Amino acid sequence: MALAQELYSFPASKLDSFVAQWLQPSREWKEEVLESVQAVEQFLRQENFHGERGLARDVRVLKVVKVGSFGNGTVLRSTTDVELVVFLSCFHSFQEEAKHHQAVLRLIQKRISYCQDLLDLGLNNLSVIEGVPSALFFTLQTRETWEPITVTIVPAYRALGPSCPNSQLPSEVYVNLIKANGYPGNFSPSFSELQRNFVKHRPTKLKSLLRLIKHWYQQAHHPGPSRPNPQCGGRVQMGHSCSAGQPVSEAGLLL
Repeated sequence: MALAQELYSFPASKLDSFVAQWLQPSREWKEEVLESVQAVEQFLRQENFHGERGLARDVRVLKVVKVGSFGNGTVLRSTTDVELVVFLSCFHSFQEEAKHHQAVLRLIQKRISYCQDLLDLGLNNLSVIEGVPSALFFTLQTRETWEPITVTIVPAYRALGPSCPNSQLPSEVYVNLIKANGYPGNFSPSFSELQRNFVKHRPTKLKSLLRLIKHWYQQAHHPGPSRPNPQCGGRVQMGHSCSAGQPVSEAGLLL
């Protein structure tokens, strides 16, 4: 990866070549990462979860959505963090999602731990990460190079319905969100498709700009857990929790 000062030395007329040379991943690499992630998606879609106390008897996955940089097409080279938002049949409101969020995470965690296809891909570090919202976290490996991949699963209420509109949402969606009175960010995954589509269908030039911004941010403002940013405080930086040095959900991010 090029150093941050190399970016500053590039003239504006050559920024496209900088992105292509240093930031944009190869098609082969992306396909290798997403092949392993596809095994997770297939498991979620095919599995019929049996609900625990307080949940419906059968919990079905209505839809699986890749969000964050892999979902919207702005992934940086060598990034192996993939986040999936999973819309479930047992959530009929924001309130139900908040009430049963932890139980659903435990249910998915239990069933994933027995999935042979994922065990064959080196399933490891399976755990629930507390956050806003909490998520299921684990690592896999690619089939060819055995490169580690970090996968995060966030269950959510399908507030937008079967189809995700790109136009203005019905006002009742926002009314229901306000009535739910949730902690800020708790229900962000329910709107992840809107966030993803906001960037996904934009021109390549804009996506290149977002890659440049993320690269600059990571190099200049978040040099890594061993060198924390002294100005960070308790704020959440892009993809990291400053206070704990832990990865956080990308569902609330547009980049």
